[in-house]
Amino acid sequence: MMNVEVITGSRLHFGLICGTPQTGWRFGGVGVMLQQPSWRIAIRNTTAAVDQISASSETTCRVAEFLQKIRHTLSLPAVELSVKSEVPFHTGLGGGTQLGLAIAAAAELLANRRAVHDPYRLADLAQRAERSAIGTVGFRDGGFLIDHGLPDTDSQPRKVERIAMPEAWRFVLIRPSNAQGLCGDRERSFFNQRTTMSEPLVESLVSRINDCLVPAIRNEEFERFSISIEEYGDAVGRFYASEQGDIFAHPVIRRLVAMLRAAGIHGAAQSSWGPGISIPASSTEHAQAIADHVPIELDGTKLRVDIAEPLNTGASQHSGSPEVIDGQRFA
Repeated sequence: MMNVEVITGSRLHFGLICGTPQTGWRFGGVGVMLQQPSWRIAIRNTTAAVDQISASSETTCRVAEFLQKIRHTLSLPAVELSVKSEVPFHTGLGGGTQLGLAIAAAAELLANRRAVHDPYRLADLAQRAERSAIGTVGFRDGGFLIDHGLPDTDSQPRKVERIAMPEAWRFVLIRPSNAQGLCGDRERSFFNQRTTMSEPLVESLVSRINDCLVPAIRNEEFERFSISIEEYGDAVGRFYASEQGDIFAHPVIRRLVAMLRAAGIHGAAQSSWGPGISIPASSTEHAQAIADHVPIELDGTKLRVDIAEPLNTGASQHSGSPEVIDGQRFA
């Protein structure tokens, strides 16, 4: 009987660029993979007639949905699946995509006795990567991802660049407890309107990526990175403000960011639809100093604060079967 364990990171997405065929960067953008929070799933074949899933109630439902989607393509018998650590859904951390890809990777091993290293194959199985490819490629490669968006034709490959993050840097993650960002039908409805960014806005965002963010990471210029990610996030947030209410989706986060910036703490940017934000830090000590400025509760809303390390490798997978190489990375 084969046993498979998959450990993923989570992802920050600093804002989707809604370009046009003329400007390019349709559903492009930038993001980074993090070591925490992480999914850790263990899955194996079972003689039971139905799947046995051990996880929180919301995750159990999502796992069952992914298994159903994967079985549209793979002949996968019933499995026993336990989730040992979770990434919260719809908080800006890309939890759904990382979970879906992890289950798809494990299912390929169980069904076909082979490891699949193509993240787009896994995304097809799990029916993910509808718009952004950052979480998908990040699952395999880790690091800071620059997604150039949908290609002009289906025959062209999607261009996603990856650069390593400085190992010492950290991200302070802040989110309101028990709150979720835009998702599901509301998110699909927004993008179905085919709302696009102006050419000057796309050009400004692309310039900030190429001329500021990428050089700052490669040269380990922390202050430049922090300022640039704040400016990028604010510019994207203004575009989405009509749907989410303001630059930041949650009113308590808006007030918190204003307080932090007034105190000289910069770099706050919302991830995806939020409500969570991240603030970069140059070290663990710097991250803790930032975290110490965040109140436990603000305007009656409890705030969750975590410190995360960048993940510069892909997800890891371990198999208990002698037929498959044990302990490999997806990259």
